Amino acid sequence: MPSLTRQDLRMNYQLVGADLRPGQAPVAMIHGLGANLAFWYLGAVRHLAADLPILLHDLRGHGASSMPPSHYRLHDLAADFAALLDHLQIDRAHVVGHSHGARVALAFAIAHPDRVASLTVADTQLRALQRPMRLADWPHWPRWKAELAGQGVTSFPPEDAEIDFRLLADLGPRGGAALAGARGAMRAVNDEAGPEDPPELSLLPGAGGGRLAAALARPGAGALAARMPRLAALAAERAAPDAPRRIDLRSRQMGARGSQKWQTLLETTTAATELQDEGDVPADRLPGLTMPVLLIYGALSHCVPSSERLLEVIPDARRIMVPNAGHFFPIVKPRLFARALRMFVAGVETAGTPARGRFRERVQAARAARMRPQ
Repeated sequence: MPSLTRQDLRMNYQLVGADLRPGQAPVAMIHGLGANLAFWYLGAVRHLAADLPILLHDLRGHGASSMPPSHYRLHDLAADFAALLDHLQIDRAHVVGHSHGARVALAFAIAHPDRVASLTVADTQLRALQRPMRLADWPHWPRWKAELAGQGVTSFPPEDAEIDFRLLADLGPRGGAALAGARGAMRAVNDEAGPEDPPELSLLPGAGGGRLAAALARPGAGALAARMPRLAALAAERAAPDAPRRIDLRSRQMGARGSQKWQTLLETTTAATELQDEGDVPADRLPGLTMPVLLIYGALSHCVPSSERLLEVIPDARRIMVPNAGHFFPIVKPRLFARALRMFVAGVETAGTPARGRFRERVQAARAARMRPQ
């Protein structure tokens, strides 16, 4: 895989999907804490790569990127991303971030608004807009606690624990993706992602190797298959009738190596302190974001209050709520996420109609198509 070396960091990245034309703005996707760029493989990449160029990278301390001893604040992670765009000679990008990756995307948009063709904020919480929430105050916690218990989880954080990145990481080895409604898993993705797979990546639902192989074989998907040959080979291998398709949530091997790397990051670097600093996304700078902004949140997520405030303060923001999904909806409902992102990006790039109107028109057209008699 290609990498960029800058000062204290070796950054792993991939440019996948359709060929990037000169001057074109790719879709640049930034993963959350404890994950890596493979978070997007079977979700957005699988559904978008046939006709959109997609830029992925591992945050410092994650995936195949190196783990420097310091510099994990939002402006550091945003500077890493800016350096990657410079390295690839990309002037502007459609920037997409999930969870902490969305905070990085916001920090980048505040620092470099001219380099952001559009901004997609996927399920992030900002302390400047939303008071910390305890598990006991999250209305959907009883439902997901019962779900976890049904999958064999026996230990839970205290009810008065605040929902933050540490708690989400703690829930991960216990079956954290079940919080997002995941029930299945695919070994092919776990193998492809490498030794740093996060717990939630080990639980990608609803896609067996046969479905991935079929997707890669469809007309127009050749660019994705060509750029991800090992993933394609793994998919074909898993498509065999006797291949294992699912991992039970009770398995304690899921994400173990990723969990270990996460613990190493927190214990041996300044990340534990610096990742909590949201000073680079101050509330008074958010109204200055004038680019088109899509807020897409899981209806069951603890982050919903942040989306309501972002909708109020960002001038050209619009919001989609993903029904029956929580924080990890990009991998739980990847088709819906990809469809919304595709319409949003296409609307921004289409000349003539104001961005908000273009997006609304495409949503209405898609809804009408679903209701049309077959």
